[in-house]
Amino acid sequence: MTDDQQQEQAAAGAWARIEGWLGQHAPRSYRMLPPPAPEADIREVEQELDLTIPPGLKAFYRLRNGTGHPADFGWTPAPDAGLEPQGQGTAWLLPRKHAVPPVQHLPYWDEGPHTIGMPGDPAMRYLAFAATDRSGLYGLFMDCTPGPGYGRIGTFEEAGIPKLGAWPSFADYLIEVADALYENRGVEYADGRQDTKVPGLVDQALAWDSPAHPRDADWTRWA
Repeated sequence: MTDDQQQEQAAAGAWARIEGWLGQHAPRSYRMLPPPAPEADIREVEQELDLTIPPGLKAFYRLRNGTGHPADFGWTPAPDAGLEPQGQGTAWLLPRKHAVPPVQHLPYWDEGPHTIGMPGDPAMRYLAFAATDRSGLYGLFMDCTPGPGYGRIGTFEEAGIPKLGAWPSFADYLIEVADALYENRGVEYADGRQDTKVPGLVDQALAWDSPAHPRDADWTRWA
């Protein structure tokens, strides 16, 4: 088995665990998950951004075209997508209120880290793949530059310098998210930092928050 195949298998397995948790404990989040992304759309985005999406993220898109309804990102679903026209705001189900958008939406997050550093290094390819709201100004990115760092995960913020090193790969990220869900704790970063935001529910939808000061008055910690 190649490294790419191992990454695909690991990411798919970790996402299956996350979906299993959602189906059992957060049915509203699970119900709003979209169908797979069309393979042609994945290839079109790669061509438009002139990069190759790392295997873990690509494996995810072959299972689900994002973490929630396209309307949660301001994207109207195609008439033949088999989706209801409106979302329910459930897409932001990853730690720190991150969400992965439909693959077709990735090029529209043009304030993400793939625009930073490229004038000085035209070969650099950073891809913003998750954000905390539909503006895409704060979130997670991966290094799509060919070479030894290909596939690494980092964090970015508006007008800030992208910081690599949060996780070695998308598969590692999903594995940690799944472990944190089942162990009822915050995610742990590669540098050992432990997030204080833990899994909970708002109207049967997954939301990670701080038990001491939750953002939503209706949030309850999962127990």
